[in-house]
Amino acid sequence: MKSCKVILFFILYLFLIYLSTAFSPQDNYLINCGSNTDAIVDNRHFLGDSNDQNSVHTSQGKSIFQKNPNPSSNLSFLYTTARVFNGASKYVLNIKKIGTHFLRLHFSPFTAQNYDLRKASFSFSANGVLLFSNFSVNTTVLREFILMVDNFELEIEFTPTYESNFAFVNAIEVFSAPDDFIIGDGAKSVGPRGIQEFNQNMTLQTLETVHRINVGGLKLTPFNDTMWRSWVPDEDFLVLKSAAKIARTSHVPKYQKGGATREIAPDNVYMTAQQMNRENVTTDFIFNITWNFPVDIGDASHFVRLHFCDIVSMAPGQLYFNVYLNGFTAYKDLDLSSVTFRELATPYYIDFVVYSGSSGVVQVSIDPSNLSSTMRRNAILNGVEIMKMVNYVASKSGSKKRNVWVIVSSVLGSFILLSVVILAALLFFVCRKKKLKPKRS
Repeated sequence: MKSCKVILFFILYLFLIYLSTAFSPQDNYLINCGSNTDAIVDNRHFLGDSNDQNSVHTSQGKSIFQKNPNPSSNLSFLYTTARVFNGASKYVLNIKKIGTHFLRLHFSPFTAQNYDLRKASFSFSANGVLLFSNFSVNTTVLREFILMVDNFELEIEFTPTYESNFAFVNAIEVFSAPDDFIIGDGAKSVGPRGIQEFNQNMTLQTLETVHRINVGGLKLTPFNDTMWRSWVPDEDFLVLKSAAKIARTSHVPKYQKGGATREIAPDNVYMTAQQMNRENVTTDFIFNITWNFPVDIGDASHFVRLHFCDIVSMAPGQLYFNVYLNGFTAYKDLDLSSVTFRELATPYYIDFVVYSGSSGVVQVSIDPSNLSSTMRRNAILNGVEIMKMVNYVASKSGSKKRNVWVIVSSVLGSFILLSVVILAALLFFVCRKKKLKPKRS
């Protein structure tokens, strides 16, 4: 009986850990395209989309499966197969939760049979929004989008160009984001007219991830992120490396209710930063830290999310600094302690919208505020995310017949949760039965 209690306690303990640490999206589609086998990548279960046992249904024609005959040893298993489309084709995914979703498309070209996937040229869209046109790749590429799904189906369509006549995809991820991941009225517009309210509902915008930067830190893989994102170091984007100095802490960030969460950015992003390098600089010299992030040249606006966490101050009220985007003031006299209830090491983020125009760069700068004391002049930045705002609408194919895949899958997290509950319940009843069993006289 005692051993039953110990085991039951251990199961419930694991259950509580699971609830406190795991992000379990209500919609969670992980598709290993062109394969009849499943794949485990970063502890995530990708279902082969040609396996009927996995509730993946395909119609005939217009697509074939291709397998890489010479896969590299360091290549992800997801990139050893691909589904190749010979005409306008689409996946249709049933959606349980209306709201913001992540869409990730994996492309890794190879040559097999009569197809050289490097020669593919195509467009792809999601629920009528054109995400990319004349798309082609020569190496492994991941395209990530954040978009609003406002009905109970998500259609992902691939349309080959006339010149290539085929398209392909290696893997697809679709999962729902937390409710507060994008806030409708939470962004400020920054430009020649100063700081203004962004006059469109941010949750309705389709965003394409361009940069995700762990400032002052190392590369983070999807395994280290509850939203399975990759973050890269900032060094290559610093305009003057000698102006910055890395700050680190070993203490876990103090997340506050209603503020940033691990789904906004992982612990490691908030545990490192770049700060002003004041060594060998006179106290009256004013300088800044600037990063230049390349973006496509053209008529585009970008959503910029900046992450902050004061890991450099000894007490609240010591750090005041300014933030600039493309040379325009985005936030003046930022005092992190005033927005985190005077708590240090508390994650905080701010959303902006900027217009990049023909510059081909989104520039981020920080410098000390005039409110800072002479001996405490400093400025910090922990993370940067830059996303292109996609605003094109895909044209309809008219009467053209399309190939459709309807995919129905359960959320792996829900399965784990249900399994833990059932196991705990069975163990409880077994132990209870042993306790009630009468002893022989």
